[in-house]
Formats: sequence, C-alpha cells, structure tokens
Amino acid sequence: MTSRHYWTLAAYYGCFFAVLGIWLPYWPLYLESVGISHESIGVLTALTMGLRMLGTPFWGHLADRRGRALVIISTAFASAFAFSLYFWGTQLYWLIAVTAFYGFVHAAAMPLVDATAMETSLKTGGDYGRVRVWGSIGFIVCSVALGALVDWRGVAIILPVILGLLIVDAFLTTRMPRPAHTAPHADAEAPTSLLRDPAARWFYAGAMLMQFSHAGYYGFYSIHLEANGYSRTLIGALWALGVIAEVAVLANSNWILKRFGVSRVLLLSLILASLRWSVIGATLWLPLLLAAQLLHAFTFGSFHVASVRRCHDLAAPEQRGSAQAWYSAFSFGVGGSGGLLMSGFLYGAVGSAALFAIMSLAAALGVIASLRAAALFARRAPVSDH
Repeated sequence: MTSRHYWTLAAYYGCFFAVLGIWLPYWPLYLESVGISHESIGVLTALTMGLRMLGTPFWGHLADRRGRALVIISTAFASAFAFSLYFWGTQLYWLIAVTAFYGFVHAAAMPLVDATAMETSLKTGGDYGRVRVWGSIGFIVCSVALGALVDWRGVAIILPVILGLLIVDAFLTTRMPRPAHTAPHADAEAPTSLLRDPAARWFYAGAMLMQFSHAGYYGFYSIHLEANGYSRTLIGALWALGVIAEVAVLANSNWILKRFGVSRVLLLSLILASLRWSVIGATLWLPLLLAAQLLHAFTFGSFHVASVRRCHDLAAPEQRGSAQAWYSAFSFGVGGSGGLLMSGFLYGAVGSAALFAIMSLAAALGVIASLRAAALFARRAPVSDH
C-alpha cells in the first residue's frame, strides 16, 4: 500500500469514527437541549439503527452494479449535505425526516471502504488492522476532547464539528485507492444471492449474535456499575481501557490472522465474549472487571478484523460490496439494534446480572454458529480474485 493510500484511508477512518465518538455520547444531549422528549430521542436513535439494516444491503448491491468508488464518493458528500439540514430546524418532524435521510446515506460508506481497504491491503501486502486502528484513535480523541469543548461552548457545538469532519471525509473519498475490480458490473447478481451460501448464512448468524451480546454492555454497563457504587471517573477509565486494548490488537491483527487463521480468531473471540459477559454479570471485583475490559480487544477488535477478512474471502470481487454490507446489516443492524431493544426490557425486568447472563448465552450460541460456518467454509472452493 502506498503512503498516500495508507494515510488517506487512515484519515478517513479517523474522521469517520471521530463522528461516532461525538454522536454516541453527545447527540442525545443535544436533542434533549432542544426540547425533544426521551421517548422521541429513543425513536430517533432506533431510526438510525433501522436504516443501517435497510440501507447497507441496498448500497452494497448498487456499488457492485455501478462501481464502488462512485457510491462511496456520492454518499459521502450526500452525508455532509444531509447533516447540514440539522441546522435548519429542531422541530420533531424535521429531525425525523433529516435523521432518516442522513442515516440512509451515511450507512453506505463504511462497509464499502472496509472492502476497499481489505482488498488494497491484501493486494499490496499491507495491514488492514493498522489502517483501521486510526478509527479507534479518532473515536477516543474526539469523545474525550469534545467533553471540554461542550462544557465551554454548549452542546450545540457538536453540529459544526460533526459537519466539518463529514466534509473532510467526503473529500478524502476522492483520493482513495480504486482496485481494478471495483468497476461497474451491470449484471451483478441480486443482493440476496450471497445468502444462498450456507457458509455465509452461518457466518452472518455468528456476527449477529456477537453484536447482540454486546448490547447489554453498550446500553447498561455504565448504569450497572454506577448503581453498584462505581464513580463516573472509574467507569470512564474502564471504557477507555477497553478501547486501548482494542487499539493494541488492531495494530497487530495481521500477525494474529496469519498465526491463527480467520476461523479460529472468530471462534476464540466469541468464546471470550461469552466469558466476558459472565464475569461482568457475576462480580463487581475491580481486578476481574479490568480483565474483562481487556477482552474488548478480542470481542470487538480481532472479531471485526477477522469478519472483514471473511467477507472478502466469501465473495467474488464483484460482490464484495454486498458481502461487507450484509455483515454490517446483520451484525450492527439486526444484532445491535435488536439487542439494545431487548436489553432495555430485560434490565428492568430481570436485573443486570441476568441481563449479562443472557448476553453470555447469546455469545455461546454464536460459538455454535461460528463452528458451523468454519466447517462449511473449509469445504467450499476458494473464490477467484481476478
């Protein structure tokens, strides 16, 4: 991978996940500050996730038919334009309409950029993980830095900051590498054709269960710890530890995949996820909670890199946009949003210990899916890469 391509992709990931580092913690606060009710905030959050389920397969198939670079560039600029519409009003109906537009176009880019980054890395002997790690760094830097900026200027400052990052990302897409086989394929198969492959179905099922199992963590880990006497400072430090561990694994993911293989990494990551949620639900002893946070390196970091590689290996070049899009839709869309909805009910109904036990069970079911996917993948013919 050339230096130009490496730093273009690194900067893109950094800005993209910096947006998420602002959006996740501060967007609900902004909505609350303009008078949106908690119920409506929930609707707007669910809308964003739902559009990931619907949008990514559509964009993936369009990229396979019309050209991946065209879709990445056009949706990146459309995302910046869509977000700018938030400046024009704060009425609920307007926010719903803008969120629907923004969520739909913003869902396109990441799976397609992942496909391009993985292809470029494999073609040139580069390391996808060392490019993707800049996304985690961008997330950490912006989520921490924006806290002080919000305290100084108010939560509305997130609007121009996010818009600026989206504009930078849009221009970066014009400089991304364009592998030769990302040209248009007007005769590309239907987007659901990949799902006819049982190896793909079982892989996507495992990815869905992995992200479902994270829902209790993303939604209620902080609440669980605070309710049991942990300070917000210590809770924040535990979250930061998890992301730091993730960065360490991403930076060394190429070696990990070569040493252990994609199927073993996926399987081990799910086993460690089941162990992690069991520990969090069973104890409040800080040393064990610290150890559980270090496992984020595998339950997210190694699992995601291995998943992007498995999507690459599952599909022919003209279908890799769709393969990555289905991974995003099933894992972060179906698994993530479904898990969050269920976690909200379970936390109130059965409590945090039982919630994390159920999350552990979900990851254990993912182990079964991953074993089946690995067996089926080992028997299939390798995909031609020309």
